[in-house]
Amino acid sequence: LSPTNKKVIYIGAQFLFRSTDKGESWERISDDLTTNDPQKQKQDESGGLSLDNSSAENHCTIVAVAESPLDEKTIWAGTDDGNLQITRDGGKTWTNTVGNIPGLPKNTWCSSVEPSRFDRGTAYATFDGHQTGDMKVYVFKTADYGETWKPLASDAVKGYAHVIREDRVNRDLLFIGTEFGLFVSIDGGVQWAQFTGNLPPVAVRDIAIHPREHDLILATHGRGILIVDDITPLRELSPRILESTAYIMDSRPAAIAISAGSQEFPGDGDFVGANPPEAATITYYLKERHVFGDMKIEVYNAEGKLMQSLPTGKRKGLNRVQWFMRLKPPKVPPAPTLAGPALTGPTVPEGVYTVKLIKDKETFTGQVTIVADPRSPHSAADRALQQQTVWKLYGMQERLAFVDDVVTDARDKAKERATKLEKGDPVAKELEGFADKLDGLHKTLVATREGAITGEEQLRERIVELYGWVTQFGGRPTQSVLDRIPVLEKEIDSANASFDSIIGQGLASVNAKLTAKKLEPIKVMTKEEYDKKQEK
Repeated sequence: LSPTNKKVIYIGAQFLFRSTDKGESWERISDDLTTNDPQKQKQDESGGLSLDNSSAENHCTIVAVAESPLDEKTIWAGTDDGNLQITRDGGKTWTNTVGNIPGLPKNTWCSSVEPSRFDRGTAYATFDGHQTGDMKVYVFKTADYGETWKPLASDAVKGYAHVIREDRVNRDLLFIGTEFGLFVSIDGGVQWAQFTGNLPPVAVRDIAIHPREHDLILATHGRGILIVDDITPLRELSPRILESTAYIMDSRPAAIAISAGSQEFPGDGDFVGANPPEAATITYYLKERHVFGDMKIEVYNAEGKLMQSLPTGKRKGLNRVQWFMRLKPPKVPPAPTLAGPALTGPTVPEGVYTVKLIKDKETFTGQVTIVADPRSPHSAADRALQQQTVWKLYGMQERLAFVDDVVTDARDKAKERATKLEKGDPVAKELEGFADKLDGLHKTLVATREGAITGEEQLRERIVELYGWVTQFGGRPTQSVLDRIPVLEKEIDSANASFDSIIGQGLASVNAKLTAKKLEPIKVMTKEEYDKKQEK
């Protein structure tokens, strides 16, 4: 595929062909670019015990084609019999540069060619001689259209080379796929290191860098596709960072994904690769493994409020931590039925967050950016209203949880005191009546029937359901939802007033009689006591 024109495609045989209309028609733009060695074209005699002349194994063929991203007239073609040809006039004339490559055995297969996107005369090439028993690594670079070449491979690169790719952003970041894995250089090929993060030492046959997602996509000989998510940190690596004790790397902005439910019934033959988590990835570098002292990551919003504290990996090199961009779920009153929507906390607002890597007594600071899902059709104002509404309902659930806990706490204390009195004691009956009033109020706040599907809905269930509707939609809440919120708020106020009325009418009387009986009076739980209880 041409990197400069979406309608242009190339295909190699012994000649190079080009289509300028997406394959509707073709033109030949070269003579034979191979060695055209007759000794390598005896298809009628190949195949050993059986004839193999399907054309799949034809020798003397162009197997690597690349047009310069900077110049549509500069095209490279590498062959499986050792030629590496270049044209600078769109195919009118060709020059074989393979004779300029030092130390390359004749007729070694050209497995890939990569023109630079930073300089017209620069290109990279890999060669593979394993078919003839040559297991050496051949990787080269030219900066003058192939007139001279210098080797890039070092002893750190293992396995014969299949492909080389230059990063789209950092010209010094290079990737080699070999028979034994992926190798990375951050200094233009002077030094190499094997990439081992969840990547087995498999044959990497092709590499692509996604222009939008900044992911490294690997094709392996096992017919697998492996993706290294977000190579932004690799682009930033430098000798200065590598000498630092620790460093928080840049990463791509994390999108708050649109919520979507699904219900699937896949067959036993279904296979789907795992998507990256819906989380902000925080990448940091450690010069040495952390051994002594505490180590954690803290995330702060623009106002300096601590949003979350995260555990960290402590190994030498690059480490990654996932921040799922959600806060703690709201507290809701306990009940026999599960408050499913309330199990999910709200997403954090869009914006830039400060990341602190606390390593014993040292602190290293970086940033992570949270953005809206780029697929979202909703305006910034609608998303802001959605966030405000979520937090409104979040607070209502927490307020109801406090009211209900105060009610049930007073009820249970009254019941407990009643059990310490003789049966039939008038004070015990008064305590039981006091507890019954509180229990009746509790049953208007929370569904109390046992069973998975009872159909019972009280104030808790109505608020939780509304919270679920709003959190699962990324845009402006409907007007009917917005109108419903003040109605539910009034119900919470009414519940609070009913509790105050019950307490005001009966607490002083039962406490006086409990004191007379030398029993501990009932004390209404305060907000401070409730908060301490929740912490425990």
